[in-house]
Amino acid sequence: MKTATYDASGGPLVVSVTCSPRRDGSYSILLWKAGENKVVKRWDGNFVNTDDDSYQLSKPNSAHNGRHLECIATVSVPPGVGPATITLTVSQDGADLAADSGSVPPDSPGGMVDLFIALNKA
Repeated sequence: MKTATYDASGGPLVVSVTCSPRRDGSYSILLWKAGENKVVKRWDGNFVNTDDDSYQLSKPNSAHNGRHLECIATVSVPPGVGPATITLTVSQDGADLAADSGSVPPDSPGGMVDLFIALNKA
């Protein structure tokens, strides 16, 4: 699992998901409580509209220590084109801290990726 080490006194943590190249699909981003099977926050979206796929985590940043972000994305990739890559990124103050990615191959009417990033304060 990738780890995003962040500054507890820095700006807010931002989680974003991208699909490259853009394909029809949707995603759920889950923020898991540290050490528990409990979801603290959930964001849902899709790659069809032009809405922003970035989300700011609540302050204080120290509350996120030991938590995990999970992105479950399902994408449709038609035959005859290259794969689609889904990337989950955590950033702070404009700098990327960690990223996890997975690909969906061509001719996948509903390929899925499951991505994880752990959050740890410096």
